[in-house]
Amino acid sequence: MRTRRGFSLIEVLIALVVVTVVSFAAVTTMVSSMRHNADNRVRSQAVAATEAWMDRFRSRSLPFNYFSTPRSYDYGYDYTNDSVFTASGDPNLAEIAQEWGRFKFEVKTEPFSTNPVIWRVLVTGYYKKRGGEGRVELVSLVRQ
Repeated sequence: MRTRRGFSLIEVLIALVVVTVVSFAAVTTMVSSMRHNADNRVRSQAVAATEAWMDRFRSRSLPFNYFSTPRSYDYGYDYTNDSVFTASGDPNLAEIAQEWGRFKFEVKTEPFSTNPVIWRVLVTGYYKKRGGEGRVELVSLVRQ
C-alpha cells in the first residue's frame, strides 16, 4: 500500500483558521497602538504649547495684570491680531497662530506676594482627542 504525502483538506482549513485568528489579533493590536501613539503625540504637542505660554510669563513678555481676569483663547484663535501678543514683541506671531491654533487655552494670573512681587500663573491647555477633549494644566510662581 502506498502512503499519501501532503496535507488533507481538514488540516489545511485548520491551519488557515489559526493563521487568520493570529493575524486578526496582531492587526487589532497594531491599530490600537497606532491610535494610542497618535493621542500621545497630540498630548505632547499640547504640553509643549502650554509650556510655551508659561515661558512667555517667565520671560516677562506678557503683562501679568492683564491676565488677572481669566482669558480664554479658543481653537483657531488668531494670535497675529491680538494686541497683547503684538505688544509683547513676539518675533513670529504667524508661527504661534499656526502652532497654537490646534489648541484652546485658559490663562489666569493672581498675585502671590507683594515683596518681592510674585505671581501665580495658571495656564490650562485643551486638545482634541478621540472620544473628547484632553486637558493639560500648568501652575507656576513667577517673579515680576
